[in-house]
Amino acid sequence: MPSRNNKQRRSHPIRLTIIIIILIFLFGWVVYAVGNHPRNESRSQAVSLAKKYANLKHPGDFYIYNREHTYYTITGENQKNQKILVVIAQKGGKIRVLKQANGITKNEALTQIWAKRNPKKVLKIAPGIFNDRPVWEISYINKKGNLCYELLNFKNGKDIQKIENL
Repeated sequence: MPSRNNKQRRSHPIRLTIIIIILIFLFGWVVYAVGNHPRNESRSQAVSLAKKYANLKHPGDFYIYNREHTYYTITGENQKNQKILVVIAQKGGKIRVLKQANGITKNEALTQIWAKRNPKKVLKIAPGIFNDRPVWEISYINKKGNLCYELLNFKNGKDIQKIENL
């Protein structure tokens, strides 16, 4: 019959293992929270501006576009229940409101890239402004394993710029 001392000795490694697992989980959560703080802060500010200046009623997806300038975009519906994209310049705060009905959707842009390029993997899609025109930027890995970028005109889906095999 095992003594009480033996049971206590065996429970120590189990307790230690549980404590280590909890500490690893907490550490991971802290790293994730700290890493996402700037993005969450940007999203919060974009939603606030979009509600104030674009009459955004129901905020949706949030995007960050980085080319020659950085833009934050929040999607959603306005007070007339129209789907809109509110594109906000990081510097200067210039706001553009795009009616989704006047352009191609995120899914249409992705479908176009899949049909034309057949990428191995799409990494990111984001609306933004390029040469003063609204665009969808899609970054992907092609079949050769190389990084590619493509800009599609928001209004009609035509190619504006393509950078392949980086």
